[in-house]
Amino acid sequence: MKKGALALILTILLLLSSCVSQSDIKGAGREDVIETETPYDVTDSAESDEPDPEPVYKKLTFAAVGDNIIYQAGFTDAKKRSDGSRTYNFLPNYENIADVISSADISFINQETLMAGEVYGYSDYPHFNSPQSLADDLITVGFDVVSMANNHMLDMGTNGLGDTIAYYKTLSDRVMMIGGYENEEDFNTPRIIERGGIKIAFVAFTYATNGLVLSSNSDIYVPYIDDGAIESSIAAAKQEADLVFVSMHWGNENSFVPNSEQKYAAQLIADCGADVIIGHHPHVIQPVEWLEGREGNRTLCIYSLGDLIAVMTRASNMLGGLVTFDIVQENDEFRIENPIFNPTVFHFGPSYYNGKIYFLSDFTPELAQTFGNVYGITADYDDLAAIVKDTIDDEFLPEYLKTTPQ
Repeated sequence: MKKGALALILTILLLLSSCVSQSDIKGAGREDVIETETPYDVTDSAESDEPDPEPVYKKLTFAAVGDNIIYQAGFTDAKKRSDGSRTYNFLPNYENIADVISSADISFINQETLMAGEVYGYSDYPHFNSPQSLADDLITVGFDVVSMANNHMLDMGTNGLGDTIAYYKTLSDRVMMIGGYENEEDFNTPRIIERGGIKIAFVAFTYATNGLVLSSNSDIYVPYIDDGAIESSIAAAKQEADLVFVSMHWGNENSFVPNSEQKYAAQLIADCGADVIIGHHPHVIQPVEWLEGREGNRTLCIYSLGDLIAVMTRASNMLGGLVTFDIVQENDEFRIENPIFNPTVFHFGPSYYNGKIYFLSDFTPELAQTFGNVYGITADYDDLAAIVKDTIDDEFLPEYLKTTPQ
């Protein structure tokens, strides 16, 4: 081969080698740019296109009253007030508080007396049974949650409790009954009310049933106060609801101070993370306080709301509380705000009849003069206001009862 031709071939080979080498280098360079710059550019673009989440703020109102106990005078009055379309009319008893109850998003009452049906006969102490039309009237007044976990829930025996539960089931699209359960599975299934997207679970317990027991062959479940049952029911409720409210029938009758068992159970409930404790049974009012749970949570504890309706032997037994508060959701947090204990008085005339609920603020001297029964009970505004002020802290009182008005 001639030297000229060989030189030309060598020159071509060198040029080809140079092109491949530069191509590889540039390719590697582009890969480096893709790995470092592209993810940054994409992420930055996605973040800038996403709008900030809208803040969430919701508020519900809640109202609760204590023991609704219908004595013979109560269903006799209701029969006298019959409007022709029904035999018993209880609505006039509640007309002075109906606006507050109906305007609240959720309202609670402890129904102390069974509604087993006419076949059992209507009766009062020591074994109560009230007309079933009372349940319909409570719904008309505006109550959404009725608790029947109390010491009188077996007054008509196992069948009487079962028939009361069955009657409430016919009303389940209008009211939620708690405290009476068809079986243990029913008890373990959380009962929840949802309002405005906020879910509130309700559980209920009673300290006893006056020595009466269920039939051995019955599946009906009575929710007696028990540490394990409290812990498991609240845990189950918290899995499905935003807040948990616990109804507790407890304490010593005619005592204005919670006993050690109440204090222990209340702290256990707070430690389990419940938000509100609604107490009743002592037939007089007891304090309201905030408890701190073991996780730092805050629990509103109302030890006793006293009696809403009752015909008993002391003026203090006719004094009750209608507690109102706000349920607030702010983003993912829920809390209780603005609890107010509004005192009520169940007024009746001589021999127990013509009963009606009044707010204490409306309990006039004229009403006080006509207040009484065969035992000669008397009470005026000052007497009842003094009981309230001695029992309930200023923080929870309406302005007209505060020691130092704001």
